[in-house]
Amino acid sequence: MIKNMTTSCLVAMVSLITVFSLPNAFAYKVQPMVAEMSPVGKKAQLNLRIENNDSESLTVEMIPLQLVINNSGKIEYIPAEDDLLIIPVTAILKPGHSQAVMVRYLGEPDIAESKAYSVGFRQIPITMEGDNISQVKMGVNFNTLINVVPTNTKANLLVKELKLIDGEWKITINNSGNRYVRLSETQWQVSDGANSLQLNKEQLSELLNGNLFLPNSSRTLTMKPIESFSMDKIEIKIEIMK
Repeated sequence: MIKNMTTSCLVAMVSLITVFSLPNAFAYKVQPMVAEMSPVGKKAQLNLRIENNDSESLTVEMIPLQLVINNSGKIEYIPAEDDLLIIPVTAILKPGHSQAVMVRYLGEPDIAESKAYSVGFRQIPITMEGDNISQVKMGVNFNTLINVVPTNTKANLLVKELKLIDGEWKITINNSGNRYVRLSETQWQVSDGANSLQLNKEQLSELLNGNLFLPNSSRTLTMKPIESFSMDKIEIKIEIMK
């Protein structure tokens, strides 16, 4: 039986989710939060929309970023002004109003593998005056996810290593393909000769602390052990469903 993951795994997964999603409780929202683009042609451009849900006007800046993930899963954002054009770069929205934001890929048109980018939304803090008291209203900042994907690209996931460390599985997975993939788009077949189990995306989300894999990269994830499976003989095959 699959048990609940540890608290540390849960915190890590929530952190990754908040990078690519925006709760409705925030002062503004953006759609879509996750998108794909092509390096050339009509699909090299897309429109995002910001909606002000607050009772006050707000000002938001948009920043082009490239997304990099190291082998331990840490996400880094690098300025990408040469690769992404954003119009406008600043939006002022009245309560209940929305603003279209154009994003255009300007990078190399003949890329051999997909690239991950982000539009960083940065709400500019404002100073509020009233009753002889001055206070700063802090803004909400978050990042979208945009993958620029050339045609005829494919992801290929393979488990390279599996270790038991401090009661948890450390599983190293390699994406030797030239396309990004999310583990939520996969299913796993786990076997040790005596036992066999198929894990769907819902089960994987409970067991793993990572999701996005960039092309030609490896990542080591923390996984909650599956009871009754022998570490000495275990074999995991990953099938990409999308």
